[in-house]
Amino acid sequence: KQVVSTQSTGIKNKGKLKGKNIAMMLKKLKEKTLSQKPTKVSLTTFDTLNVGPNEDKAINCILISSFVPSGRTPFVCICLDTEGSCFALSIYNIDCGKAPKLGDVMTVPYPQKSVVNIVIENELNDFEMIRVDTPLNMMINNRQLPRDTLAPLKLTTTALT
Repeated sequence: KQVVSTQSTGIKNKGKLKGKNIAMMLKKLKEKTLSQKPTKVSLTTFDTLNVGPNEDKAINCILISSFVPSGRTPFVCICLDTEGSCFALSIYNIDCGKAPKLGDVMTVPYPQKSVVNIVIENELNDFEMIRVDTPLNMMINNRQLPRDTLAPLKLTTTALT
């Protein structure tokens, strides 16, 4: 409940960044975008993605805000694309100690776009997001992520009596 509300607010106010900081982040993103083009897919912007899987596309974005996950929730952050569109990015199965940091430029191939509309305490929280099932497909700051970026598996057993 708290994460959804915070995401919705964060997207609407672009992570509470001032115009000067947004311009600086977009400049950094555009400079990195020139050097980081994945193969087999075409770079696009958030607004041109279709809802659902986008098999032949990739998006470059810069992290402007993130939330500390609790339990087994995904790593959730707010990003800007090269056109300044603001959206949520949920990265599943990532070791939170190896998650992207503020200002990191990320390339997300095959993005899965979805629209979230949830009413919480009579308030509509609506926003668009991208879901990443595994961080191994992503690049952060022009680097492919190693296997140890994956969250460790947890095995829980229960004794039957």
